[in-house]
Amino acid sequence: MRVKQMNDSGNSSGFESQKQRDPWKQRRGARGVWIAVTFVVAAIVVTVAIIQGAYHRSSRNVPELPESRKVATTNAPSPAELSMSFREVAKSVKPTVVYVNIVENANVDSGQSDFFGFPGSGPRRREGAGSGFIVTEDGYILTNNHVVGNANKIKVTLSDGRRFDAEVVGSDAETDIAVIKINAGRMPIAVLGDSDNLEQGDWVLAIGSPFGLQQTLTAGIVSATGRELRESTYNHYIQTDASINPGNSGGPLVNMQGEVVGINTMILTGGPMSQGNIGIGFAIASNTARDIFKKLVREGRVSRGYLGVSVTNLDEASAHAVKLEPNAGVFVREVPDPDSPAGKAGIQPKDVITAFNGKPVRAARELTDTVAATPVGESARVDFIREGRPQSVTVQLVERPKNVNAREVPQDRGEGDSEGGTPQSGRLGIQGRTITPEAIDQMRLKLKVPTGVFVAAVQPGSAASDAGIMHGDVIHGVDGAAIKSVEELIQAVKALKPGDYLIEIERNRRTMFLTVTIE
Repeated sequence: MRVKQMNDSGNSSGFESQKQRDPWKQRRGARGVWIAVTFVVAAIVVTVAIIQGAYHRSSRNVPELPESRKVATTNAPSPAELSMSFREVAKSVKPTVVYVNIVENANVDSGQSDFFGFPGSGPRRREGAGSGFIVTEDGYILTNNHVVGNANKIKVTLSDGRRFDAEVVGSDAETDIAVIKINAGRMPIAVLGDSDNLEQGDWVLAIGSPFGLQQTLTAGIVSATGRELRESTYNHYIQTDASINPGNSGGPLVNMQGEVVGINTMILTGGPMSQGNIGIGFAIASNTARDIFKKLVREGRVSRGYLGVSVTNLDEASAHAVKLEPNAGVFVREVPDPDSPAGKAGIQPKDVITAFNGKPVRAARELTDTVAATPVGESARVDFIREGRPQSVTVQLVERPKNVNAREVPQDRGEGDSEGGTPQSGRLGIQGRTITPEAIDQMRLKLKVPTGVFVAAVQPGSAASDAGIMHGDVIHGVDGAAIKSVEELIQAVKALKPGDYLIEIERNRRTMFLTVTIE
C-alpha cells in the first residue's frame, strides 16, 4: 500500500509539472499551424489568380483587324498621265495670268530726318508687285485688293511680254478683291469654276509670279475648304499646300479641268524671319469672287447690310447664362451703337437671335453673312429670345460702316493701385479698383452704371486677357452675380469652378458680355 501511495504521489507530482510545460508547447504549436495555414491559403489564392488570368487572356475576344482592301475605288492616273494633265491645264490658263506692278506715292510724316538729313515727310515712292488673271475678253482682271492698294500707277505684263497701263475699276477690302482693267484688244480669258464643288484632296495648281518669277506653276491638293480666318469677316477660304509665296497674291488657283476655283491671297509662314511657304496657303473662293466682281464692275464698291450687333456663337457658358441649349441661336454680346438698326429696335446684350428674315441662324458667321447679303434699306424681321421668352422686331438695315470693329479704349487717368485697388488676381489676371464717386471724378469716367470694378491692368496671357477684357473696362457682373466692389469680384471669382463663364463689362458706355475660361 505504501508503494502504491508513493507511486501515486510521484505520478501526481509529474503530472503537475507536465501541465505547467504544456501551454507553451500548445501555443507554439498553434502558431505554427496558423502560419502553415496562412501560407497554404496564400498559395491557393495566388494559384487561383494565375489560373484565372491565364483563362481570361486565353478566352478574351480579340477583334480581328480587316484584311487589306481598297477602301475607295478610284482610277488613279499614272505619273505620266498626271504630268500630262498638269501640262494641259498650264497651257490653257497661263495666257490669262498677268504680272501686276504698282507704284504708290505715300505721304510720310515720321518727325525724323532721313539718312541724308532731309526731313522725313512728304510723298515717298513705293513699289509693289503681284499677280492677276483676265476674266473678260475686253480686259477686266481679277486680283487682290492688297496688291492694288492705293496705287497711283499700275502696269500689267501679259504672258507674251506686252505691257499695258491699268486702271482700278473697284476694290473691296473686306474680301481683299480688286478689279482692274486694261485696253489691249481681245484677250484670252480664265473661266471661273464652282468652288462649292471642291473637296478635300482635289488636285489644284497655283500660277503667279512669286518673288517676281513670272508664270510660275506649282501643284498641290485642297487641304481644307470653308476656312474662316480673322483676316476676313466674309471669306470662306480654300486651304492648299500648293506652294504660294509673296508675288503669288492675286493669281489663280486652278482645278484639273482648267477652271479657276480661287484667288491666291495669303500664306502662313514660319515666323517673322521666314516669309516663304511652309505648305499652308489660302485662296478666296471663286464663288465669292464672282459675286464681288459684279458689284465692283457695276458700282465700283461693295455695300453690305448692317444690323449693329456684336455676336458670338452660343457656347456652353453663354447658353448656361440664358438657360438655353448650346447653338440654339446667336448670342448678342454687345449693341455698340444705340442708333444702329438693332439699337433702335430694342435688341439688347444677352439676347439670343434665332432667325433673321425667317432663316434660322445657329452660328455667328451665318448671321453676319445673311445680314451682309441683305440689300441696304430693306426691312427684315429678327427673331430672338430674351429671358426665356421668344420675341421679334422689324429692323431697317443701313450700310455697314467702315472700320466697324474699331474700339476706343479710355486711358487710366488715376494714380494706379490706390485705395480700393487690389493686387492682380491669380485666376482672372487683372488689377482692379472699386468704382466710387471719388474714383469717377478722379479718373473722369463716363459710365452708364456708376458701380463695379475698374480694370486698371490686365496680365498678358491671363484668363482676362484671353477673354478680351481690356484696360479701362468696368466689370459689372460675373456668372449672373452683380459686382460692385473689388472684394465682391474676388469672392465671385474664387467661388467659380473650372469652366467657362460670362462676365458683364461696360466699355465706352456700352454693355457687353465676354466668355472667360477659369482654370
